[in-house]
Amino acid sequence: MTDRLTNPPDDAFVLRRSVVIENRAASLSGAKRTLVVAIEDKQSDVASNRRNTSSSASFEHDNGKAWTERFHEPGQYVMARCACGAETRLPLARSPYHVRYDSARLDSAKVEFLVDLKTHPNALTAAAPGFTFSVSAPEGGGFSNVLFAERSLESAMRKEHNLIIVAYGTNGMASVRSLLDWQPAMAYASQHAVTVFYLCESQEDAALLSLHDEWREEGFKIIACYGDLDDQIFLMEQCFATGAPGAGGRPVVLGADPSRASALLAGAEGETARRLLALIESRGVAKDNVLTSDFY
Repeated sequence: MTDRLTNPPDDAFVLRRSVVIENRAASLSGAKRTLVVAIEDKQSDVASNRRNTSSSASFEHDNGKAWTERFHEPGQYVMARCACGAETRLPLARSPYHVRYDSARLDSAKVEFLVDLKTHPNALTAAAPGFTFSVSAPEGGGFSNVLFAERSLESAMRKEHNLIIVAYGTNGMASVRSLLDWQPAMAYASQHAVTVFYLCESQEDAALLSLHDEWREEGFKIIACYGDLDDQIFLMEQCFATGAPGAGGRPVVLGADPSRASALLAGAEGETARRLLALIESRGVAKDNVLTSDFY
């Protein structure tokens, strides 16, 4: 199946058929949903022959599957279109490399999306197994700074910066979830301070609570900030001042020199983004060390 979004007419926006395998609750309220999806991604004949004659280790970095190979770092997204005409952008909450290793051996790529009854089309949030919709290839360059092209998540880790990650709402958590599953970030968190602020309405509506302790075990500091934006910013301010609730010491979050910390912002737009950026910069994080996903 091939189709195109009307703008722009670029090969990146050729749509592929995707099938829902599972739709499960991702929050206590059920308002957040995890969609496990198989996306059409047939292996080329050349790649298939190479797999039959090569070891899986040598094949790992080139599986000949065009859709899967477009995913290369956290923060990427797809354009999705349902048969009813509803369209939306969806951050890739989990890559084909994590959902199932066998994706590399099948004619599909398995990924996960995080959707919300309040912000995503009902066709997706209510999708039953077998429901089909179309998606583009993975798009975006991950987390970067639009004014300073040399700034990126990778460069921040090379400089051994403390990382402050802000996930605002469902799309923000979806983008950040792909980062928390990323092997380089997991290795980095085991040796450096990586703090994740998850801004959400309430504990009942928080997504992926069951994974928070797993992420903490990997070395990430996960801090859930509930309430309205004023409440969330207040709690963030307290954490910047004290390190984190019950864990004193400012260096825990910002480091001894905040100008050598980097912040990643996902999910916030408009006035919300402005206020969060103002808070981060007021704490000494340099403007050129603030990264966002080009999803937003």
